[in-house]
Amino acid sequence: MKKFLLTIIWLLFSCFAAETIASSDQLPLMPYPQSLQQNLGGYPLTKNILLNIRGMSERRQQFFQQRLKKQLDKAGYRLNLPPISQKITEYHSINIVVNQGEQVEFLLPSLNQSESYQLVIRDKVIDIVAENDFGAIQGMASLLQLLLAPNAVAQKTLPQVSINDYPRFPWRGLMIDSVRHYISINAIKRQLDGMAAAKLNVFHWHLTDDQGWRFESKSYPKLHQLAADGQYYTQQEIKEIVDYASLLGIRVVPEFDVPGHASAIAVAYPELITTQKMASEQYQMEDHWGVFEPLLDPSNPDVYLFIEKIVSEFSEVFPDQYFHIGGDEVNPKQWEGSVKVQQFMQENNLKDSQALHVFFNQQVQQILAKHQKKMMGWDEIYHPDLPKNIMVQSWRGMDSLSQIAANDYQGILSTGFYIDQPQASAYHYQNEPILYQATSPVVLTEEDKVTAWQFSMPRLKGSAVEGTLVLVNRHNYLIHAYVKFNNNYYKKVKLDRQLTFNQEQINFLINTWMGPTRGEFNLAEPTALSGRMLIGNTHYDVSGQQKEMFDYSSVQLAPHLSTEQEKNILGGEATLWTEMVTEKNIDRRIWPRLFAIAERFWSAKSITNIDSMYQRLLQINDYAEIIGLQHKSQQLLGVKGLVFPHTDITPLNILAQQLEPAHYYTRHHLNYQRDLYHQNAPLNRFVDYLPVESLTLVKLQQQLSLFKNGDNSGLQAIVNKMRAWHYHYESALAISKKNPKLSDLVVIIDDARKINTIGLTIAQSCLAGVKIRRAETKRIQNTLAQIHSNVRDISISSGLFVEKLLEVCRKQ
Repeated sequence: MKKFLLTIIWLLFSCFAAETIASSDQLPLMPYPQSLQQNLGGYPLTKNILLNIRGMSERRQQFFQQRLKKQLDKAGYRLNLPPISQKITEYHSINIVVNQGEQVEFLLPSLNQSESYQLVIRDKVIDIVAENDFGAIQGMASLLQLLLAPNAVAQKTLPQVSINDYPRFPWRGLMIDSVRHYISINAIKRQLDGMAAAKLNVFHWHLTDDQGWRFESKSYPKLHQLAADGQYYTQQEIKEIVDYASLLGIRVVPEFDVPGHASAIAVAYPELITTQKMASEQYQMEDHWGVFEPLLDPSNPDVYLFIEKIVSEFSEVFPDQYFHIGGDEVNPKQWEGSVKVQQFMQENNLKDSQALHVFFNQQVQQILAKHQKKMMGWDEIYHPDLPKNIMVQSWRGMDSLSQIAANDYQGILSTGFYIDQPQASAYHYQNEPILYQATSPVVLTEEDKVTAWQFSMPRLKGSAVEGTLVLVNRHNYLIHAYVKFNNNYYKKVKLDRQLTFNQEQINFLINTWMGPTRGEFNLAEPTALSGRMLIGNTHYDVSGQQKEMFDYSSVQLAPHLSTEQEKNILGGEATLWTEMVTEKNIDRRIWPRLFAIAERFWSAKSITNIDSMYQRLLQINDYAEIIGLQHKSQQLLGVKGLVFPHTDITPLNILAQQLEPAHYYTRHHLNYQRDLYHQNAPLNRFVDYLPVESLTLVKLQQQLSLFKNGDNSGLQAIVNKMRAWHYHYESALAISKKNPKLSDLVVIIDDARKINTIGLTIAQSCLAGVKIRRAETKRIQNTLAQIHSNVRDISISSGLFVEKLLEVCRKQ
């Protein structure tokens, strides 16, 4: 019936916007186009494809001819160039027409360039039309997703479509930290290939930090000689990366971090650092993670000469107009303890360390301007004394970014796109760069009663997360709830009505900078709060107390931006810090979820259907491997490296379907407690090769949705999968006991089996029409909560799925 209705709609309308397409019928495109018209039926592809390119710059034309040939060869197609051989009688044509005028030059990608394109697929002819090379590149990316989709490859059939597409945001980036763990040129190029496939157009390259200096400097050679452990990029290698990225339509923005994160500079040129040390106590390379004290000395003229020469060298190899200076996490301790710096501050009427930091940034901005560069940095560089043409990258979140945009400074969002953290694609997908929510809390009536609770969530490292929960109750019925974390604005939360009973048990959902956050608070005691917060797949205990006096007027929500102010938000960047990432698992950490983030940056803001996103992501997951990304192979090779030769790892791969790395920074904090929070800590355990998100569990959630909608086949598929898991526990356990590197899996397997036994019992009972009784439901919930309370590197995320299964199959 659903497909029949869609067919009627297609017949009535010749064109429809992307967001109107039913999720079950969307093509395997990601990011999804702004507008797509699909004609009924498809047509078979022949083995031979004729490629005609007109109007593209010669270098890119040659590059993409070779690139397309290589990619199509993998799918069994043969790419031909005109004139076509007389022996070839049956072929399809790909025509790429670039309308950029008579002057066809090789253009470097730049901010706000046009990337629009039209793609039309009809019988035996495929046309891509764009106004420049960059639009043609994006059109080819969409075409390849259709040509190399697993179904298209298997059936040799393409849909007939007409696409009119362009990006929502001009800045769509990925930052890779090559300092904490060095990433080779070949691995960087592979990520650039993936970025091009996902229509990302900025590669932000983090090259200097406390743990190393990765840029070959001819002006200050001791930087790479003494502070890189031999792992740095020559200027020629950097030019190679910049050129490769440019061919793909990707800008490269370097990051040279000042005035903090300067430990590597301190090792090579200690005279530039605020605090000088005795010869016997010279600065040493930092191999631990964290924030360290060395700061450049703003009172030393040689510091600005140093910056100018480094900027000059960077500018020789990085042509982009933007230059990232870092500027974050400045610990003012050295400045505050320096007599020289304090005297300098008095002479320049600088009242505190923040004012000194602004002064420093002003000098750096002037140096950059000499080299025709625009300054970019993290939140901490923002100040009204700096010119309006700077760019701020926000790691502090929407509150900070909105304030920056409201004051007419341009910015991009990275909070919520930190992919060094294991987090679900759905969380990133819901992370909207422009704030859209209520701007004021509900107005109270005389019948309303307000209660407020202060709560605290201790973390495994660092200070606790502090919060306030505000409840609005009307006639003993909870109608609204607001939550504030730390010093941010309040946010209205989504209440889980099934598990929220008046004001005794409050369950709410909200996305925070930590990840998707589920609060489960018990308020049964008169003034005490207890419970837990589920950050992604990991539980944290919460405690607190009721506030005796609370002023409801203090509930302030973040203000909206005007239409003009919204234009100051140019997009976003996913960030990959590499404390827990090496070359052996970098693809495993990035892909395929970066496609979901790319869709948030490219597609219309109305494209928000999570079910649709996952349906397409499951297909893109296979496509990504076809084009050369190694997220699947890195898992297989990584696990093989943990066992003795010739071991069948099938049971471990099946076990992995039920597991995920602990979300948020849980692994970082656990390693800190174990004194393994440093550069030399091995990253060769089972958890290091797990996908950040089990797509098998995503599929099971889709099956559960089918069952909720009346299709019993969904529940039968869940039973079948859980039975398959059951049959492999003993084998996985035997392998883990024989191989020392897997010893930590023994207890994981035992708990996974307990969870699966519970889940299988629930599913089989439900399939037989028997609902789980309330007393049994409570016992199961307690058992699952007890297992999840053991915070480990690995989360048995199948337990969270079993909780959802229980909600569907319990007596209400």
